[in-house]
Amino acid sequence: MIWSALALSVSLLWTDIGSKQAMICDLDSLQSCLHQLPSSVRHQLPANLSEFNQILGQRGAMVMPVEDRSIAGLILTSPDNIPESLSVNLSGSIVSLNLENQRQLTLWHEMGHLEAKGLLDSGFIDELTPYMHEWLADCYLAWRVAQETGSLELIWQQYHRRNLDLMQNVTAMSHWTVPILSQLLNRYTLEELMAFERFSDLMDDILPQLALLEPDSLDEFSSLVHRTFSTEVLQPLPNYMFWRKPDLGRYLEPTLIKLLGNIAAEHWLREQNMLAGNDVLTEKQSVQAEP
Repeated sequence: MIWSALALSVSLLWTDIGSKQAMICDLDSLQSCLHQLPSSVRHQLPANLSEFNQILGQRGAMVMPVEDRSIAGLILTSPDNIPESLSVNLSGSIVSLNLENQRQLTLWHEMGHLEAKGLLDSGFIDELTPYMHEWLADCYLAWRVAQETGSLELIWQQYHRRNLDLMQNVTAMSHWTVPILSQLLNRYTLEELMAFERFSDLMDDILPQLALLEPDSLDEFSSLVHRTFSTEVLQPLPNYMFWRKPDLGRYLEPTLIKLLGNIAAEHWLREQNMLAGNDVLTEKQSVQAEP
């Protein structure tokens, strides 16, 4: 079972990506991993190890797609850079969230990038923007979590992580997949997610139903997040982007409840004029709906 295998320390591992395979390799074992690749694939990757280190930077993992009949790409991992917890400052108080099985989720997300490219190459989707790449990868992660764990818990953890990353740094907007994950969690029960035998089956069902945010909308959310969470903002503007506040509150509320509890989360949202309606799907409600 891949869930068990990938949860262990990985130095070199092959995993299926559609009809192809991808190599998963730890940074410390990169040299020996590269020797396992055919020259036609190796020549598509950086020429020396220092380039890999430079591209990876402080990230916990990255994926490098290649063009090959049987190999989809290389997933390079740096376990020391995969966080075990995240913290955020909310109105002067530091709150934290422990991250379980984060290395596993990181691998599934990177595999999702290769699955997204496969959807494009096969003509299943017509375009693949950088933001689409991220939410498709997290949709794949969600599908794999359901298939492998029989629970929604780690999907919600990814949801919370995306919100926390954004609260910490607005540049994480490029990876803020919460608007898509929220629709997925609203639309499907655990049993329904598990019923999709292939990732493409899930995509075939959900893509026509998704409400996608336009770039201008994401820019507005980005400005509002910066105004709300940045320590550099000194002048309070209570009505700033007021038309976006209920939507942002709706996306943040499940995470705030996870961090603060129901009463304190409602108080924080009310202070920020972000209190949405009563149609917010919470993690507790979602988990209770599991079979």
